[in-house]
Amino acid sequence: MTQKLTIAYECINSIGNSLNLEEMLEDIIGTFVRATNAIGGKYISTRRIEPKNIIQIGHDFTMPLKLTSKKDSFSVHTLENSMELLDVFIHEGHFLFAFDQKSDLEHLGNMFVNFSTKITNAIEACYNVEKIHKLNQNLKLQISEEKNKNAFNEKLIISQSRMAIMGEMIGMIAHQWRQPITIIGMVTNNMVIDLHLDNFDKERAIKELETVDKQVHYLSRTIDDFRNFFKPNKLAQTIDFQTVCNELKTILGKSFETHNIELIFEGEKTIQITTFKNELIQVLLNVLTNAKDAFSENTTDNAFIKITLKRLAGGDVSIFVQDNAGGISPDIINKIFEPYFSTKHEKNGTGLGLYMSAMILEKHLGGSILVCSDMQGSTFHIRFSSIKEETSVY
Repeated sequence: MTQKLTIAYECINSIGNSLNLEEMLEDIIGTFVRATNAIGGKYISTRRIEPKNIIQIGHDFTMPLKLTSKKDSFSVHTLENSMELLDVFIHEGHFLFAFDQKSDLEHLGNMFVNFSTKITNAIEACYNVEKIHKLNQNLKLQISEEKNKNAFNEKLIISQSRMAIMGEMIGMIAHQWRQPITIIGMVTNNMVIDLHLDNFDKERAIKELETVDKQVHYLSRTIDDFRNFFKPNKLAQTIDFQTVCNELKTILGKSFETHNIELIFEGEKTIQITTFKNELIQVLLNVLTNAKDAFSENTTDNAFIKITLKRLAGGDVSIFVQDNAGGISPDIINKIFEPYFSTKHEKNGTGLGLYMSAMILEKHLGGSILVCSDMQGSTFHIRFSSIKEETSVY
């Protein structure tokens, strides 16, 4: 019983730890092979007409002529040299494990099938991330082709700019989800072990399921927060600065914590602003992610980015974004708002972030953006006016 619980526990923990398909499959198969003393394992994808071997661990082995046809099920095949093959059909592919010694393959097959939902979700997540990466690659090619054109569609470029930061968003979502996913995994693991040991406590199970439900709701809210950012914000709306602060914390908070950058919000947070919220947040995201990248190039103690809001005498609003990342070189400071200018070629920078920020402020928010810098850091000054609520962005 202890060995079976150990195998189950190790296999559960190996699922979904990576958003790269090959790495994730390598974790699952490698763990199962090691825990069950299989001589080898592989994953055969059947998403295309021709089956494709995605990953292989340990010794190679021949495949049977006919694989299991029923999803979320398994079968056992006898191979040459008296070897046995466990074939588990999950999602759109087969997990195959070869054994050269007698093993309880019925039990192992049933156990593996019990993980089918979690494995399916993990595989789908990997495929979705792969689609987004391909989308970003296609986007970069489109932007490159547009370099030598004198005129381009403003609405399309704004959309492309948002898509260009999707790569950053993937990392940010991963940071937001890591802790709740870990909590859900721990709770479910504990419940599985209790069930195997016939140590089920109804009251404790209810509390643990309430914990899972709470974390699931948090994940759902995070999805909505990120999804809302990419929705077109066609009409102006009245918001307070605290709302802007909260959304920036949701999107950037965990990522900045990981990089040991303190995100500070100061000023008149209750000020009511009538503006295009998503466009304003996009401007601030571009400035803040550029500041974060600057810290990666300069070692800074007590790294911080401070965002301060002030209402000016004439009714305009000023937002100051200050960092201590070492400043911008005088040689390039006058070029940073030009289209396609980037100092991040190695990181596949598009050179559109600050240019789009200036364009959004000037053409949609009735404002401007300026920057000053010294050896300690940089300060961006964003200034804009409140606009009528019935105003449309397009």
